[in-house]
Amino acid sequence: MIHHRCRNGQGGRIRLVRNARIAVRYARFSTLRCTARLHGPRMTHHTLVRLALRVGAAVLLTAGAAFFAAGVGMIPGVVLHGQPEAAIAGAEATEPGAPPQQPIDFSHALHVEQAGIDCQFCHAYARRGPVAGIPSVQRCAGCHQAILAEAPEILKVLDYWENEQPIPWVRVHNLPDHVRFNHKAHLRAGFGCAECHGDVGGMTIARQVSSLTMGWCVQCHEANDASRDCLICHH
Repeated sequence: MIHHRCRNGQGGRIRLVRNARIAVRYARFSTLRCTARLHGPRMTHHTLVRLALRVGAAVLLTAGAAFFAAGVGMIPGVVLHGQPEAAIAGAEATEPGAPPQQPIDFSHALHVEQAGIDCQFCHAYARRGPVAGIPSVQRCAGCHQAILAEAPEILKVLDYWENEQPIPWVRVHNLPDHVRFNHKAHLRAGFGCAECHGDVGGMTIARQVSSLTMGWCVQCHEANDASRDCLICHH
């Protein structure tokens, strides 16, 4: 079993490759020695084929385990099995970036706090499936054809609508392609939007406030006795 973890970039990978090769050689030598003892000089062609398949499987499993450990160890916020709990706190070290420049100055504070609009009125898919979704320009225009229709930022919205073009919003919260977050499941479990997104209702410009690293998510799952099965989020 290989217990090394990649901490030093390419050097760590080289050590893992070297350890994998040593383990593979040992597995091949041990298998050949045991087989020779059992069969002696009477090893048949079929025995050799079976031996080759077994050694090949050992090679793949050993090398695969080493490279998997290397890849996982370099993912920000990942805590490998067997590490002390103190390492989990370090998973929150990732600082959220500055708010991106949006094509329209949309104020969540104006819509949520002042107008009293619920988050799911615009992000309607959150309660129906995995993705919360960004409201279409048609939904925005549905209200603003009559409300503040002459305001400069609203005129931008209506211009996109009249030209049948989607508003090119810039995503604020991004997850890696191998991560699947289910909004519907979390809402049904009683979690509010602010649990992950912070007080968006009070923001003039939407920004990311949580690191969204694996360690950050695992801490919440542990605190709420939620599943920590890999396939819940990685599938």
